[in-house]
Amino acid sequence: MAALLDIEGLHVDIETEDATLQPVRGIDLSVERGQTVAIVGESGCGKSLTALAIMGLLPRRAHVSAQRIEFAGKSLTGLSAREWGEIRGNRITIIFQNPMTALDPCYTVGSQMVEILRQHRRITGHDARTYALRLLEQVRIPSPLERFDQYPHQLSGGLRQRVMIAMSLLCKPDLIIADEPTTALDVTIQAQILRLLSDIQQATGVGLIIITHDIGVVAGIADKLAVMYSGQIVEYGSTQHILAKPLHPYTEGLLRSIPVPGRVARRTPLGFIPGIVPRPIGVLTECAFAARCPYVTNECRRGPVDLRRVREDHSMRCILPGDGTARDPDIWTRSLVATTP
Repeated sequence: MAALLDIEGLHVDIETEDATLQPVRGIDLSVERGQTVAIVGESGCGKSLTALAIMGLLPRRAHVSAQRIEFAGKSLTGLSAREWGEIRGNRITIIFQNPMTALDPCYTVGSQMVEILRQHRRITGHDARTYALRLLEQVRIPSPLERFDQYPHQLSGGLRQRVMIAMSLLCKPDLIIADEPTTALDVTIQAQILRLLSDIQQATGVGLIIITHDIGVVAGIADKLAVMYSGQIVEYGSTQHILAKPLHPYTEGLLRSIPVPGRVARRTPLGFIPGIVPRPIGVLTECAFAARCPYVTNECRRGPVDLRRVREDHSMRCILPGDGTARDPDIWTRSLVATTP
C-alpha cells in the first residue's frame, strides 16, 4: 500500500546575513493512513521546520528542496498558491504548539471555525455552525454552545488546545500534524489531549504526525518513532522497539533524562546530555552528535554518518554495533559526573 505522505531527502536552507543555516538535512519520512508517527528531539533539532516545510508555510528566505515530497500520490513541490489552498487546511492540517497565538484573539472561536468551513466547503452559515458545534462536542469541550461564542482568551489552555484539534478536523483531513500539542499544559491535561488525538485517529483513520521534545509522551500512542538531532533523523523504527532497546546514543541520553517511577531512585541525579545542539551551519564533516557523545571515537570524526538499517524496521545513524553490544551501562553516569561543576 502506498504511503499517505512520502518524503525523501528533505532539506531546508535559510539564508542569514553571516551564513546559510541548514536546520533540516536530508529527512526521509513516510506516514501511512491510520498510522501515528512521532518526531522527537530537543529544541533546535529541526522538528517544527520539517512540519512547516511539509505544509509549505516557511518564509520566502527559506529554501526547501527534496528528491520527493508526495501526499496521496501528488507532489507537493512547486505548487501554486491556489493548489496549496486546496490542500492546506483541507486535506493536511496542523495543530500549532501555542493555541493562544494560533487563534485570532479578535474573533470568537465559532466565527473562526465557520470561516474555515466556508472557505473549503460549499455550506451555509447555519450548517457550518451546526457542524462546528458538533465537533466541539466531539473533542469533549463542556458547554460547546457557550464556548462557541467566546473569545480565545476566555478559555483555559486545555480548552484552547481542544478547539485547535476541532478546527483541524473541520474538513475531514487525511493527515494531521500536531506540533508540540501538549506544550504548557499540566500532566493531567497532557494525557487527556494525547488520548483524544489517539481516539480521533483510531475513529477516523487519519494519518497523524506528533512532534514533541518529550519522548515519554508518545510512548503509548505512536506506531513509529523518528528521533531527530541537528536536522537529521538519527534513529527510526517501531516505538515499542526503540523505547525497549534504544540503539543511538542520543536516544539513550533522552530516555535517561526521564524520571521513571520505581526505576529512578530518590535523590539520584537525573541524567542529562552534556552540551547543546550545535548551530546548523555548513556541511557536516563528522557525526553531528560527536561533540556530546560519551561513546565518541576517532572514527566518528572522519566524516558524516549515514542512516543504516540494523534490523527489520529499525535504523540508526551511528557506527556502534546495531545489536546493542559494546555499550557501557555506566558511561552516562561518568559523563554526568565529569560535566557537573
